[in-house]
Amino acid sequence: MKKILIVDPTDYVNDLQAMIHDTEIDCCSTAFDAISNLNMKAYDLVISEVDLPGDNSFEFYYYLDKNLPYMPVIMTTNRDIDSYFDEIFKNGIGNVLYKPINRQELTGLISKLLREAPIFGLKNYLPDIVEHKRIRIVSSTQINAAISKITSYIQKWNFEIENMMMMNLILNEIIINAVYHAHDFTKEKLARKKITLPEDKYVDIFFAHNGREYAICVRDYMGTLSSKRILESINSVIEQRKTIERAMQEGNLDNFDLAESGRGIELVRKLAKEYYFIIQKGLRTETILKFDSIHTFESNPITSLKIIERQ
Repeated sequence: MKKILIVDPTDYVNDLQAMIHDTEIDCCSTAFDAISNLNMKAYDLVISEVDLPGDNSFEFYYYLDKNLPYMPVIMTTNRDIDSYFDEIFKNGIGNVLYKPINRQELTGLISKLLREAPIFGLKNYLPDIVEHKRIRIVSSTQINAAISKITSYIQKWNFEIENMMMMNLILNEIIINAVYHAHDFTKEKLARKKITLPEDKYVDIFFAHNGREYAICVRDYMGTLSSKRILESINSVIEQRKTIERAMQEGNLDNFDLAESGRGIELVRKLAKEYYFIIQKGLRTETILKFDSIHTFESNPITSLKIIERQ
């Protein structure tokens, strides 16, 4: 039986225990007690609240990164992670769930991190699929037509796309990343050059619905993305935003250069109802986006960060 250590000083620890079944669970409330437990017993997963009493919680994550680098970790919080993302980046933490946590989201993530469930494919993230489609892309000139086809099907499935321009922007950025960056055409992308992938290379886009939600999966077969690069891109965008805010306060925006790096990932993080980055090094990468009929881009809170990476 798998063993999970939950570190949470709040009453929410009871909710977490109630959501998780068929595992052995130990609970504690401080970083000191958590490290003591880890020294006494072998665990398969740690779930920890960001704000721990006593010792700084990030000292605990530093301990995990240094002493148990392959231990899957899920952070839980009700804070905006942008305010402390530099610590997330520094400690390489790839999974942050916002409270109150959706049970299906939590148990699904746990099963994948513990290697008890497949990590690739929409059927493993969108239950009870009613209709499933695929588009294959071999050239950058096919991207716009693919996006148009996807959004047309979504509307045909009776899902309202509240902001078509924003949806097009999100899909455009993610597909461009898979076509250009994953296949080492970054220079061509920056130069706005059209490309055709090598003869045996392509990007697949899958999209499906179950009547309640719809999901889109962009898959490349290179596996060049990594959790480190994702966290680095997010951190870079956050730091740039802070710099812009400081410059605006000081009234000094002259010669300010906006970087393009990380824009696609940032759009996904801010605007999708739910998302996953799934990576198997050297084999494939999937970006999965989930939406539903009541999703609105303008009012969407920052969604949980989920990166599943296997060597």
